[in-house]
Amino acid sequence: MSNSLERYAEFLEDYAKYLLNNKPIIDIPLSPQELIDEASRIRAKLKVRSEKGKIVINLNEGEAIYFIKFLGEVVFSFDKLYRPLKIEIEIKERIDESIFNESQKKCKSIKYDNGFIEVLLAKGDVEHWAHIEGEVVFSFDKLYRPLKIEIEIKDLMDNEKVLKSADLI
Repeated sequence: MSNSLERYAEFLEDYAKYLLNNKPIIDIPLSPQELIDEASRIRAKLKVRSEKGKIVINLNEGEAIYFIKFLGEVVFSFDKLYRPLKIEIEIKERIDESIFNESQKKCKSIKYDNGFIEVLLAKGDVEHWAHIEGEVVFSFDKLYRPLKIEIEIKDLMDNEKVLKSADLI
């Protein structure tokens, strides 16, 4: 399934590039930029999955060297089709912030500011939210690029319906 979705995302991007210099051949009422944004939302869906009672977000490929583990409150934002757009994490305990400060320089999709982490997965209109509490583990490579986020859910905070619709529980 994920391979098919990746191929579909590639098709949308290729068709968007085609439309920049050619006339449409498919009746899709989306501009080239809207097609590219749609492809990014499909890829965001592929990055976030449920695995053995955890929510796993794969950000980059690489060998994990550094890890940060903490308790946090996590807010997921989804579009109308329950594809993840953004993850906001409030850190609930004291951690070494230096890795996040370095990581921001390497990865534009992650912002860190005074105990709050924002991970932008795709652009889109937010239609659904889910708020959970959990144990969060970030992994980074030797250059402090974020590789993966694993969230072990401690409290669903009455968000089962949204998380089930997004295939995350």
